[in-house]
Amino acid sequence: MQESPDEAFAQLATELSETESLDQTAEQIVAFAMDTIGTQFAGITMIRGRGRFETLAASAEVVGQADALQYQFAEGPCVDASTTGQMVLSADLATDTRWPRWGPGAAGLGFLSVLSADLRAGGNRIGSINLYGSSIRQFSEQESDVARLFAHHAAAALAAVELREGLQNALHSRTLIGQAQGILMERFDVQPDRAFTILRRYSQDQNIKLTCVAQTLVDTSDLPELDTHGEPPA
Repeated sequence: MQESPDEAFAQLATELSETESLDQTAEQIVAFAMDTIGTQFAGITMIRGRGRFETLAASAEVVGQADALQYQFAEGPCVDASTTGQMVLSADLATDTRWPRWGPGAAGLGFLSVLSADLRAGGNRIGSINLYGSSIRQFSEQESDVARLFAHHAAAALAAVELREGLQNALHSRTLIGQAQGILMERFDVQPDRAFTILRRYSQDQNIKLTCVAQTLVDTSDLPELDTHGEPPA
């Protein structure tokens, strides 16, 4: 291990306080995880809607490739750690019988060992942080304990940033829709609720997200059907 856990956590807290996005936060976490545990590669798996997995901040393109194989085969340490809430270790992926399809594929990409620690926030599993080694390696109990503690801090940071971004996006969407309503109110001399109905109907008829409809209207002051008919849609 290249630096003490206390030093790593203190430095991580400082760096994370300056990040502005989920991607930046994930990149900092991955970089510090590799330095602290001493692996050559790392990435973060997040659980999305309907059980879909997404890789964040892969330290190299090959990490994303290895993760994609896990998601495709529905087997591997990231999948296991994310869904079971348990830490998953493997000293030799080429011979590990738990993942008969993914293990050889990962070894073919140059990964021979792995440590995956689950990420949990607010009592919910949100994913895992995955540390890949390019050589056969038996992770020590101390390294596992550090990774587990590291994952706890990482999960809290990721959840906080996602919440902040979600609130910012919601505020932006509300403001954008309000601006689009204002354009329709002026054009058709209608009340706010009627303007919103126009936007929603157009969104449904054209199968376009409401925020995208609002953005188009704000950017161009035009929606094709409105210009064609010269009046609000029914």
